[in-house]
Amino acid sequence: MLYLKFFLVLSLTLFLGCSGNGENKKINEIEQNLNVSNQKMILGKVNDNSKASIRKSKEIKAKKVKSSTGKEYQKMKAPDFMLADLDGNVMTFSAYEGQVVLLTFWGTWCGPCRQEIPDFIKLHDEFNNEGLEIVGIAIQSGGSESIKKFSDYYKINYPVLTDIEGNESYKAFSDFGTISGVGTRAVPTTFLIDREGYIVKTYRGARPGHVFSKDLKPYL
Repeated sequence: MLYLKFFLVLSLTLFLGCSGNGENKKINEIEQNLNVSNQKMILGKVNDNSKASIRKSKEIKAKKVKSSTGKEYQKMKAPDFMLADLDGNVMTFSAYEGQVVLLTFWGTWCGPCRQEIPDFIKLHDEFNNEGLEIVGIAIQSGGSESIKKFSDYYKINYPVLTDIEGNESYKAFSDFGTISGVGTRAVPTTFLIDREGYIVKTYRGARPGHVFSKDLKPYL
């Protein structure tokens, strides 16, 4: 468009030549009109671009707000592990995929851990048919035989996992503590994990059964 207007001015100049003040005056008027028109056109483009930028900025801000406040983005994926059950079978966390899991790190030597066991037994009885699985990972509690005797004594009705041959249980504790930010300074430490494998709640230290019951029900 600018090239067309420049060509028009040039053509008029060549056509009229230097034939007098009247013609020059007309040419000046045409040039002024063209300049005003060009300025309006450029200004219009600037305004359109500014409006588009403002709209884009608002859209980006809205997306950022949504992503930072949406619950899905506050969850953390539970890390996998490889541990042994008390019969020596190798188990991974992915084996519990599709279930709501209360994963508790504990020790047979830990008083607060022993206090939670009766509540976990009740929760397992009440909600296992609805998709809840409680998994206890015993840390620094000796071999599987001694843990099994402890489990039988307390009539634990949910899976208890421990080391395969080294310190795999503590590595699992470290992985969960790191990704959740709660660390590995205390047992019991328990994680509530939804059916999609995301950690949705963490508990450092012992809690009464009704706290777990209230928190897990929305995910069943």
